[in-house]
Amino acid sequence: MGSDYKRIILLKGLEVISEYQFSIVKSLLARDLRLTRKMQEEYNKVQIADLMERKFPGPACVDKLVNLFKDIEGLGEVVKTLKNEKKKGNGQEPSLSGSGLPTSEGALELAQLSDPFPSFQKSKTTQEDESVRTQPTQEQSLLPGPSATSTQSTCSYPQTPQMPPPIPGSSSATKVPSPSSHACTPSQHATRLSMTLRDLLSHSLLCINSLNTKNHPLVCQKPRLKAVPTEASIEEGFQKGPKEVMVLKATEPFTYDPMKAEKKMFHATVATESQFFQVKVFHVSLKNKFIPKNIIAISDYHGRNGFLELYGTSRVSDVNSDQKMEISSRLIQNAKATPKINTLYSQKPGTFVSGIYQVHKNIILYEIQDNTGKIEVLVYGRLTNINCEEGDKLRLICFELSTDPRQLRSVIHSFIKKQPLGPDSHMKISL
Repeated sequence: MGSDYKRIILLKGLEVISEYQFSIVKSLLARDLRLTRKMQEEYNKVQIADLMERKFPGPACVDKLVNLFKDIEGLGEVVKTLKNEKKKGNGQEPSLSGSGLPTSEGALELAQLSDPFPSFQKSKTTQEDESVRTQPTQEQSLLPGPSATSTQSTCSYPQTPQMPPPIPGSSSATKVPSPSSHACTPSQHATRLSMTLRDLLSHSLLCINSLNTKNHPLVCQKPRLKAVPTEASIEEGFQKGPKEVMVLKATEPFTYDPMKAEKKMFHATVATESQFFQVKVFHVSLKNKFIPKNIIAISDYHGRNGFLELYGTSRVSDVNSDQKMEISSRLIQNAKATPKINTLYSQKPGTFVSGIYQVHKNIILYEIQDNTGKIEVLVYGRLTNINCEEGDKLRLICFELSTDPRQLRSVIHSFIKKQPLGPDSHMKISL
């Protein structure tokens, strides 16, 4: 059974979340799984699933993942899937979809018995457990409803009729009582059974409602803390969409290939209520859609190298002007923030960097600095024509982080713009 729960947490849980969400999970599990910083950076989803299976054996590993996921924005459906898979795995969860009622043949046979539900004489705990697993089935349509006369008879629920003496040579638990006995007639039994099933269904709903809310009134629940990302989310490959986003900022269009004047593009940053994305737009006529605070829907785009890329075949449409998108100021701040230089030394090569930095040296390479350190910026081609002096502040967009030596290097889609100097000039983009 343990391998079943490992399959659930790996295939239905860890495998379907993004790399950023996975990094949150590893961070939250670091103490339980004794993960070092290096292990958090290097361990993949299979390795984490192995550790969880050993640390939290059986269904506990699913419960642990559910408790983590329910506090991470955007994983509500994954939580539901995990809970459903766990129910299938242990078969002990209360459910209205169980097969607690008899089949059609069994229902007809029970309708002829003098005491079809002897379990009512059990303890209260047993009654609740049984009722939670019971739901009405289509066989109820075979049973007549209560009438004015039947509800007055000695067979009315909850009174239990007397059992007739057993017929010699046979079992009293399976024989139909004699019509001359004091027991009810078959039609009265059917009426009583129909009433009993309805009462059981009503009780089942009350029990399940109690299970869902017991000791946890909705008015007393604490609000969940939403994890606010500090890095742009990543999507890979063709994405059909649509994805509804709010535009946070956009550059002016520029020619990225001096040999071909028609090769133009612009950069943008957009956000949902829980994530933000860096965007490359190669269809510059879309610029009128990328206005700050404008809510748009993008479709038929590609995810590549940490960017969402929009081409002529992509679609961008305005969303209903009445629709609002609640984006926290902290997420907007993170989306617009300039990475500190000392953090660039810990990022992996190939990471793309955007931000506003001050020129410290202008010899062959730029050298930029902030209050945490310095790093070289190497520019190529069209960007070498930009006249920069020591003390200038530059907005760098889409510069690739390299190693040996550690530098920021321009690529074909890089963008530089000198920032005005003055009392309102900041190292970070203000909100």
